[in-house]
Amino acid sequence: MPQLLSVFRAARLVGVSRSSLQRKIHDEGIETFEGKITVDDLLALFPRTTLEHDSEYDRVQYIKQHAFAKRVREHLLPDVDVLAGRVAELGRELASTRAHLAQYQTILEQITTHLRETEDAPTQKEVHGLLHWINGTLAEPPMPSDPRRDLFANDTVLRIMAAHIKIQPSNHEYWLEGNDSILEAGVHSGLALNYGCTSGNCGLCKARVISGEVKKIQHHDYVLSEAEKNMNYVLMCSCTAVSDVVLEALEASGENDIPTQEVITKVKSIDQPTDDMLIMHVQTPRMQRLRFLAGQSVTLSLKDKSSGDFSVASCPCDDRNLLFHIPNKPDNSFAQALRENTKKGDDVTVVGPHGHFLFNEESRRPQIYLAYGAGFAPIKSLIEHAMALEIPASMDLFWAVEKEQDLYINNLCRAWHDALEDFDYHPIVNQNAVKRLLEHQPELEKVDIYIAGPKAAVEHAGEQLLAAGLPNEQLIATTTQD
Repeated sequence: MPQLLSVFRAARLVGVSRSSLQRKIHDEGIETFEGKITVDDLLALFPRTTLEHDSEYDRVQYIKQHAFAKRVREHLLPDVDVLAGRVAELGRELASTRAHLAQYQTILEQITTHLRETEDAPTQKEVHGLLHWINGTLAEPPMPSDPRRDLFANDTVLRIMAAHIKIQPSNHEYWLEGNDSILEAGVHSGLALNYGCTSGNCGLCKARVISGEVKKIQHHDYVLSEAEKNMNYVLMCSCTAVSDVVLEALEASGENDIPTQEVITKVKSIDQPTDDMLIMHVQTPRMQRLRFLAGQSVTLSLKDKSSGDFSVASCPCDDRNLLFHIPNKPDNSFAQALRENTKKGDDVTVVGPHGHFLFNEESRRPQIYLAYGAGFAPIKSLIEHAMALEIPASMDLFWAVEKEQDLYINNLCRAWHDALEDFDYHPIVNQNAVKRLLEHQPELEKVDIYIAGPKAAVEHAGEQLLAAGLPNEQLIATTTQD
């Protein structure tokens, strides 16, 4: 195992999130080298790292216990050819390591011979001491619990079970596990990779393999030219990674990078958590998913032609399953049609995405989210996107409502608060939300603030925050139905 590990890989080996490790490195004043940490520094931060308590070990144990479960075989274990390729690569590295060890042994023997030949030199006592140390060190058995050995074992298991993918020129990184394609794994990790049909017909997910080995896992009709093949271009939707891979691929950096799409989805469920709110879950066809950025909106149309613009309340990392929070108000004809005339399995036409209420991925400032009522929908999408990317910044959610019942999925927010490091939830019922926010964070120049909700509330909050010292470029706001 190399003496320098990427922070991304090191976090996985010791079983913590990348953001947690980055914060620990910062807090302890540990130096990194181009995004890499030494093995010694990693073990100093996590001295009790052992294989028995590692997530990779637990994962292997789970697979062994469910060896005949189809879901496990299909979704957790790579296929036979991929496993064989990864084991072969480890075998080549083991052979290389053994060759180096043999070379080191030869060098030590030569040093020992040379030192013995100089026993009559004035430094005879020092020579005997050095010879004694060399022989004693070589004869010492390995420590029964050597953290370096355990870390090496972790890394070996990880390299069999998962492949590390790095995208150029963004330097985004993610893990590919099981039988996922390169594209699927990237989208699930929160990356806005370029794609269209996901079935190998359009060629939009074309990428160039800079290093590593990939394997084609599904047929595609799109024809790569001979020049593209010679330059190692592949379709990400049709290939998986055999080894760690570096790819040159396109990613969306803003709303203009994603085309308008029209997708006929199916209603999976319509829930009513409170009298004033409906939550609709629709699913896209497997081969025609909706590509969007967290925080964006779409136009929904029902079979009776009722339509409306609504924020997507789910993460782009699950591009097939889309959630929408629909205010159930008497004057909302869309909500009425949804409640009275729409059932599971019905078609819902989705057109979009649109909107520029987007997450600033370049910022590492703490994030504050202020949602008014149903403005929680786009806020939820942004928060889940930040979680998928493991952005190393703290998050505070302020959800302001008129009555407690309007906190329609309060349990989800409390679960985030309990489960996530550096995430705080502040429900605000019939109080001044901006005042509460300023009491919690008076130094506004240090944070990014995202606001969503009815137009009047959003504009008033924005004016107050700017007057209190929030830099204009650190305020991101959008208006929603309520």
